[in-house]
Amino acid sequence: MYLRGTLPARGVAIVGSRTPPPEAAAFAYELAFRLGEPVVAGLALGVDAAAHRGALAAGVPTVAFVGYGFGCTYPPEHASLEDDIVRSGGAIATLRPPGTPVSDDALIERDRLQAEHSRAVVLVCTEIGGGAVHTMRFARELGRPRFAVAPPAGAENLAQWAGNVACIADGATPLALDVDAALRALRG
Repeated sequence: MYLRGTLPARGVAIVGSRTPPPEAAAFAYELAFRLGEPVVAGLALGVDAAAHRGALAAGVPTVAFVGYGFGCTYPPEHASLEDDIVRSGGAIATLRPPGTPVSDDALIERDRLQAEHSRAVVLVCTEIGGGAVHTMRFARELGRPRFAVAPPAGAENLAQWAGNVACIADGATPLALDVDAALRALRG
């Protein structure tokens, strides 16, 4: 594994859509901010970035497993977020050698690494084909506790929550879109 920074002890993966509704992004940020333990995510836009930023704001280490080699940050606008994660005592980790561009296979590897390095996985919000669904599948195979936010009232049939509905049907513990309740579930 290629590593920048210091890999923190096993934490909680907070994963989800690159295009979440505002309340889901706010939930990811606040959960990471209040969690009090390392946060694992994938440096993607949306939920991942919100989780990394919440951990950084709280002074908690965060690790980003990424699907590219160093020097090929994806998305490119997250280069400064990469640096912030390393400076704060967290890490950027990948199986791809420096200079390797992002690929679908590498992103699925990243999803597996997130599940392997987590004591639990929280799916905030995702479409049915979102990469976070891979992370949830790997977590199930590894026997990690899996949590998925249940769609808020009126959003049950929206595509942006379809991955959550499928993961709950597959045995993930449903969470309300409520940080206090999520923290109780994760600590219980």
